[in-house]
Amino acid sequence: MNYLIIGACAAGVSAVKEILKNRKENDQISIFTDENYPFYYRPRLIECLSGEVDVEDIIINDQQWFENNNIDLHLNEKIIEVDGKNKFIKSDNGKYKFDKLLLANGSHCFIPPFFGVELENIFTLRTAADVKVINKAAENAKKAVVVGGGLLGLEIAYNFAKAGLDTTVLEVAPYLLPMQLDKKGGDLLEQKLRANNIKVITDASTKGFEGKQNVEKVILKDREIEADLVLISTGIRSNTSLIEHLDLEINIGVKVNSKMQTSNPDIYAAGDVAEYKGEICGIWPPALAQGRVAGTIMSGGEAEFDGYVPSHKLKVAGINVVSLGELNKEGEYEEEIIVDNDTYVKLIKNNGEKIGVLIVGQYSDQNQILADIKR
Repeated sequence: MNYLIIGACAAGVSAVKEILKNRKENDQISIFTDENYPFYYRPRLIECLSGEVDVEDIIINDQQWFENNNIDLHLNEKIIEVDGKNKFIKSDNGKYKFDKLLLANGSHCFIPPFFGVELENIFTLRTAADVKVINKAAENAKKAVVVGGGLLGLEIAYNFAKAGLDTTVLEVAPYLLPMQLDKKGGDLLEQKLRANNIKVITDASTKGFEGKQNVEKVILKDREIEADLVLISTGIRSNTSLIEHLDLEINIGVKVNSKMQTSNPDIYAAGDVAEYKGEICGIWPPALAQGRVAGTIMSGGEAEFDGYVPSHKLKVAGINVVSLGELNKEGEYEEEIIVDNDTYVKLIKNNGEKIGVLIVGQYSDQNQILADIKR
């Protein structure tokens, strides 16, 4: 059996590790990435912006691990064609036949239609290569602006501030983390960030950027902000362009069933490129879980992906933020505010059962509440 995996990421490598468990003597496993590094812990890339962590520190499985397990690792090799009918993939370097193919080629950063994005020193952060370029630019920068006050944007802003940059976060919503928090929690988080030298502007409608060659200003609907480094963190989109010509069902990602199979029985998908029940998970834990399921099924085992309970734990400037389960955005359930001072804790209940929680700040009973909700 010839297994090909496009993407040496959480989904791709977790699939490979399952295939290894069921590997037969003549089975071939090949994994392709257009990056220069093997499998690394992508969520910690942000920490590399503060200079406290290097990319080399976050590598999980190095090249030696792939060699030791007789896996053909192709670094710096971009796949440019997938032929589902004749069962091969093609790169600039060659053509490779497959029996089973896993699409784990992830996502790319979404950039809204801002004007001036072609100016120097405007970045997105997705890969280790991005970090290297951003850090070089940051050496000569003083004022950083992060466009997007989501989970990733706030983590980025914190690390810029730690690196000594005068940092401002722009969030288009009326408060921070609108997907994870309510207004009270978002406002408390903003207060705490301001106390840690991170400026926050909410209701910030970014229009574009101005400057001669490098970015010099961020233009909002109602004001301008000086900046010599900008990082755009406004969401992701699945990398489906490689497979759009194939006879696969594609919506916001390539559609998969609970076994991570696409509409072609020999092509599987997992991670940010895969759409399960109308959703792209977009975060590390479900990508690992989907990869494990795909690898198990591809190599003849039994497994199923049964979804994922949304759970976000975040440390920004030492501030504990937790968002788990049902957040009651539609106002259907009971709400109980347990703590409301320098810490904010709100429980969401259904007939007395705990089904969701928001926490901003330190809370001693946090682990017990999280266990109750997960159960």
